[in-house]
Amino acid sequence: MTTLDISAFKFKLDPTALQMALQEVKVTLSGYFYAVDFGPGMRPQHHRVDKHRRCSCYLGEACPAVQAVADYLRAGGERAPDPPPGYYPVAPVACPICGAATIFDNSLSSKRRGAGWRCTKGGAGHYWQAQVKVLKEKAAANPWIFPPVVVRGGRQINAWDGIQTGDQVLYSGVPK
Repeated sequence: MTTLDISAFKFKLDPTALQMALQEVKVTLSGYFYAVDFGPGMRPQHHRVDKHRRCSCYLGEACPAVQAVADYLRAGGERAPDPPPGYYPVAPVACPICGAATIFDNSLSSKRRGAGWRCTKGGAGHYWQAQVKVLKEKAAANPWIFPPVVVRGGRQINAWDGIQTGDQVLYSGVPK
């Protein structure tokens, strides 16, 4: 096995080296991303690809790691999980409110909401509108002000999903 000492950028100029590197690549899941390891012969060796087909390296969408992830998925590889609604592992490509481009804004980042961003047209206001939209959707999906309290399967729980057949009702709850 030949080790290549080549940069990711040079793969665009050398298709043979790219094919050799793609044969030896290792793709694994890392949170909401795909971790791509090209081995010690490539600089940078480690890449991180998101579900929007963007690599964290300087090549972005043009990086060969994106192709490696596509090949991994076509071969039946496990898909990275979707983040929960309202959580952004990275700034979105387009604003979910108006569709304009976004830029990362660290001052809006948090553990609960992920990467902060601002819209190039609507600023941080569009970030907060997107967050409020998610909260409204969650509130609309929850029919309870206070959920019922039941014994289900031998455990006392708050029955956010409502009273089920076989539940022992301790408190019937207050619906909206």
